[in-house]
Amino acid sequence: MNDYAIIENGLVANVIVGPLPNGMDGVALNGRPVAIGDAYIDGVFLRNGEPVLTDAERIAQLETELSLLREQLEG
Repeated sequence: MNDYAIIENGLVANVIVGPLPNGMDGVALNGRPVAIGDAYIDGVFLRNGEPVLTDAERIAQLETELSLLREQLEG
């Protein structure tokens, strides 16, 4: 089962939890914590101009940042 965003004029107008009703179009969220009012531009969900990341993507991003900080500290 997946959740879906209903897009109107490039913004998330609603979020459907579970399968879409017959005849309704939506964009699968694929684990992204998308909310009403987020933008949807060129296939990317955005909040305040930043991509809305899945938990796994956020963890990977934090691990990369942590690695870079460690490298800076080690000189």
